[in-house]
This record gives sequence, structure tokens and C-alpha cells, in this order.
Amino acid sequence: MQTKKRSPIAAIVLAVVIGLLVIALLNGVIRPTQVVVAKVAIAPGTVLTDQLVELRTIPMGAKPADATSKIEDVTGKILAVGRTPGDLIVTSVLGEIASAGIPAELPEGHVALAIHVDLASGVAGLLRPGQTVTVIGMISPDILKTSTTSVFTAPIAEFTSPIVSLTPDVTATPTPTPTPAPPASPLARLAITGVRVLLVPQSFRYEEVPAGASEEELFSSARTSMSAQEGSVIVLDVPTGLIEVTPGFKVDPATLLAALDQYGIIHLALEPTSGLALDVADVITLNLGELYTEINGH
Repeated sequence: MQTKKRSPIAAIVLAVVIGLLVIALLNGVIRPTQVVVAKVAIAPGTVLTDQLVELRTIPMGAKPADATSKIEDVTGKILAVGRTPGDLIVTSVLGEIASAGIPAELPEGHVALAIHVDLASGVAGLLRPGQTVTVIGMISPDILKTSTTSVFTAPIAEFTSPIVSLTPDVTATPTPTPTPAPPASPLARLAITGVRVLLVPQSFRYEEVPAGASEEELFSSARTSMSAQEGSVIVLDVPTGLIEVTPGFKVDPATLLAALDQYGIIHLALEPTSGLALDVADVITLNLGELYTEINGH
């Protein structure tokens, strides 16, 4: 008895029908949608172009409320928060939104403050957002002298009366010559610890040029190096409450950094990832005059 051969067409048709049903079911449940994502790593402050972003399909349930779905909607806008490849480009990270970027990262009672840095004071451009630094403040007494040249600090009694000087019968009481005070010297001290870095311009960041780099990469590196040597600014996350700079003396950190940046010198020291715990009583102010005397005496 001969076995009847079954046609494979029925099995193929059945498989196709089942596949279509599965696809329809998945589309109804997952509801795929397209969103704009970063194609490459994008630094804060970058103007978005169609070469930096791309469309990617994700389930509708995973789409954030402020996600963008068209590349033309983000082209030409400034990115306020850095993105890595695959990160969604949402409206909350675009610079046009008031609450985007740095303001959204600031804890309550903190402000964003920019200070001037160069290669020496800015840790050779090794700083990156998210790191913490210790602020070393230096100030010279010359600043105080130049800032008070128009103010008379001597009491009125030390000035000679014009009537006395014109009257021969009256003798002015001689004023003893004060003993000259030792010359004031520049001071340096660890001022604040645990200050978080918010923004470092791309032009200031330290970058090595890979072997076999193109002419364009070499030019970009040289331009970045020249910009860093001339100086730049970085943005720090600074608390506004009072801190103890020296035992018993408290100041507002934001005001202190602004004053040192304008009238003194600021050096930043990069802290370990675990942070730096220092007691203000253990910090010693360095007096360069005393240091010179001590070294010269030995």
C-alpha cells in the first residue's frame, strides 16, 4: 500500500498565518514607536545636527513623556546635558528649557558658580563633570593695600592742625614714630573641600593625540592646548550655607570663591572618588614670610 504524500503548501500557509497573528499581537501589545537617540557621545553645549543623532524603535511603554520622535525637532538646538551613544534626546536635556541641564542637577541650597582656571590651577585639564575638588585659596596683602589707597586709616589726632603750624607761640606735641610692623606676606590655605564639578569646556579638557592622527585631529589638539594655556572657566556646584574656614570664622562659600577669583588666586586639587574628609582644626594656613624666615634660619 502506497503512503500518500502530504503537500507542504498547507504547512507553509499555516506557518505564515501564525506568524502574521503573532506580529499583529505583538504590535498591539508592544506598540513600537520611534524616538531620537544619540548616535555618538555628545558633550554639553554641543549644537545638535543630523549626524549626531538617529532614530531608534522602542516599545511605546518605554517612551518617556518628553521624548522626541523627529530628528528635525532637535536639529540646531543646544544640548545642556552630555549624552552617550543610545541615550534618548528628551526635551529636558535641551538648553532651550529653563529647568534643563545644570539647574536640574543642583541640590536645594546650592548654586552654580564659574571660576577662572588655567593648566596649573585646573589640574592640567584632567577635571571632568561629577568629580569633586578641594579649593586652595591664596591672597596677598598687596590686594588690601591697593583696595584701600583712597581711605585714610590714621586717626584725626595724628594730623597736624593748620592753625598750630602757623602760630609761633604754640608748640605741637611731638608724635612718637611707630615701630614698623614686619612686612605682611601672602597666605595660602585649604578653603573648601568636596566641591562638585558641573561643567568643563571641551577646549580645556586634557586629551592625548593618538598615533597616526589626521591633520584635522592634530590641529584640533593644538588649538585646545593653546586655549587651555590661555585660561578658561569651569562651573562648580557651591553650597550657600556658612562653612568654617578657620576655627570660629565662618563665611559663605559662594561669596568666598567669587572674592578669591576676583582678588586672590584659586588652585583646585582633585579629590579621590571616596572624597576627602578634613577637620578645619587640622588645616594650617601657610604664611610665606614665616616659611622664608624658617628656611633662611637653617
